[in-house]
Amino acid sequence: MRITNKIMQNNSLYNINNNKISEDQLNTMMSTGKKITRPSDDPVIAIRALRLRSNVTQISQYYEKNAKDAESWLDVTADALSTVTSVLTDCVKQATKGANKDLTIDDLGTIITQMEALSKEYYSTGNVDYAGRYVFTGYRTDTSLTFDKTTTADYKDINDEFKAANISTSSRVTGLSKLDSEKILDSSADTVYESDIVEQTVGRIRLSYDTLSYTTDSFNTPSLKWREQLMQPATSTVEEKMDVIKLNFTNNEGESFYAMLPAIEPGGSRESYTVTNEGITYTVVSHYDGTYDITANSDTQTYTFGIDSNGIYDPAKQSSNIASGQTNLDSVQKATITYTNDDGEQIHFGLPLLQAIGQTYSMEIEYNGNAATCVVNSDGTYTIKDHNITDNADGTSTQNVVNVTGNGSIHSSYKETTLNITKDKMIYSTTSDDDIDEFYNDLVAREEGAIAVFNAATGEVLLNKELTNKLSTLPDLINANTIDVIYDKKEWNTGDIKPENLFNCQFTDENGTVLYNRGSAAHDIAYDVGFAQSVVVNTTADAVFTTSVKRDVDDLKDKLNQLTQMKSTLKILNDKLKSSSSDTEKTKLKIEIESAQKAYDYQREEIQKEFEHKITSLQKALDTANLAVTENGTKSKRLDLINTRLMSQTTTFKTLQSENEDIDLAETVTQLTSAQTTYEASLMATGKISQSSLMNYI
Repeated sequence: MRITNKIMQNNSLYNINNNKISEDQLNTMMSTGKKITRPSDDPVIAIRALRLRSNVTQISQYYEKNAKDAESWLDVTADALSTVTSVLTDCVKQATKGANKDLTIDDLGTIITQMEALSKEYYSTGNVDYAGRYVFTGYRTDTSLTFDKTTTADYKDINDEFKAANISTSSRVTGLSKLDSEKILDSSADTVYESDIVEQTVGRIRLSYDTLSYTTDSFNTPSLKWREQLMQPATSTVEEKMDVIKLNFTNNEGESFYAMLPAIEPGGSRESYTVTNEGITYTVVSHYDGTYDITANSDTQTYTFGIDSNGIYDPAKQSSNIASGQTNLDSVQKATITYTNDDGEQIHFGLPLLQAIGQTYSMEIEYNGNAATCVVNSDGTYTIKDHNITDNADGTSTQNVVNVTGNGSIHSSYKETTLNITKDKMIYSTTSDDDIDEFYNDLVAREEGAIAVFNAATGEVLLNKELTNKLSTLPDLINANTIDVIYDKKEWNTGDIKPENLFNCQFTDENGTVLYNRGSAAHDIAYDVGFAQSVVVNTTADAVFTTSVKRDVDDLKDKLNQLTQMKSTLKILNDKLKSSSSDTEKTKLKIEIESAQKAYDYQREEIQKEFEHKITSLQKALDTANLAVTENGTKSKRLDLINTRLMSQTTTFKTLQSENEDIDLAETVTQLTSAQTTYEASLMATGKISQSSLMNYI
């Protein structure tokens, strides 16, 4: 091949340009510190850089923000729990001090005053917040734990739940009304003998609140429920799927409604479902041609809808009172619920796992000849109540209940017995002492049957012997308490725990009715702190706080007031005896002094026992708080381990990112020096080649 000077010059210029490009690239790398400036420089490095940057960004979010936030929340909770345990420890010490029988009434008053102050601190601690969010109120982070002022908020159907261990006793010294100030100063009044003063003891369920919303004119009455194991606990299988219709429509008045409606196959005779939501009951009829007819009935209106074979809403079939409508056809899984009733029969129900729609609605189920009502709770869980209700000889009724989680598994199952407390078994704030005495005497006398008296003033359910023995021996259930008292209340004091923070209840005001805690899902607030990792940071009120602390102090205050009053009665009688000149009156007064002394001794003994009981009760509250401390500490420990791993991962990924993107400065300087030398050498070589030509040899 013939090589000319022109070819040599062109090759030299080409190589000079390449050397210049190489030097320029190295200069750019030196100035930016990066191996590439655009993806085309090195696609492999660019792809790896995108992946590593994404990983570093995610880890930085987890480590520098989410984990720090979670740690702060847990620290705030830990501080609050430390205060709670300290307060309860002091309460236990005061209760232990108060159990000393040698203390005077003034000493007892001082102890109870201190316990009352500690009780207020206990509940105020529950209102602690983190960044404006209350830490103990679950999802309702904008709502405080307790009422901040006296109010008349109307709460109905408060489900106050207990276990067998919560059954206690209530003692009352009957006949004390005969020793009130008016009667003992009346010389013509009948003499009060020791035999008139009797201590009666009955079973008791102390409710979470007192001063309940019941008067002689009240329409509603409370109810007492208790739960026992089914002959065979419920099981669940999720295998099938079924169609559901999502219906939205607006009527001519501009009101909008939404419902999810199960659609069974045409000719399906073994099951049917009727949904009721916002006062409207929906029924779906399926046809063999793939079309559906829907009928919706309210108290004042009947709506009809149609869906064609393609699952599309058919406006031609809508009734004239509908302005517009829309449907979507979807499918959901169906759970088959099975349990054995008391007759030994296996009961089956098909349960479409309908989605939560942010409010509670109900569904009537008929399946293989069995009927039940299923409540779809706002949290996506389900409560099934069998329509087969047994009326018992003692006036109670029994029904089978199954609670199902959102994924179709069984949460709890039991048979529930209900005793509706009638008005003739109610004690009101206006009920006389004599009538209350009669209630106690009647409960003691009537040992058999299921007899309960509801004291709305003090917040107690009083029980006869058989019912006391029944409830106090109920075995524990899985995921359910064994006793439930349902009642209303609308008079609240500052510091009372709001019912929605502890109980299933409903609240009514001018804006309507709100249902709280209908379902079994937990109010867990979790932070994502890693790839597919989260930490629950909140501790809910029911895991720490109890209304029993305030009720314990109130009980002691009531007992002390009764003791103080009886001491005053004794003083009046003794003073009257000293000033009396009549032998007949003196004889009567001595008898009444003996009666009053007997009542005083009963009450002094009772307040000592009450302090002893409060030691146990407050210790239980302390144990609950200590358990919450342990659980919060466990969360913090786990978060510390995750933080350590995140720190290591952050370092690792940033190192990988740097190795992938960043230059090695020393190596780059060497390469740049070499490139500069090569470039200068190529210029010298090219200059020599350019100086030589054929003319030099002519």
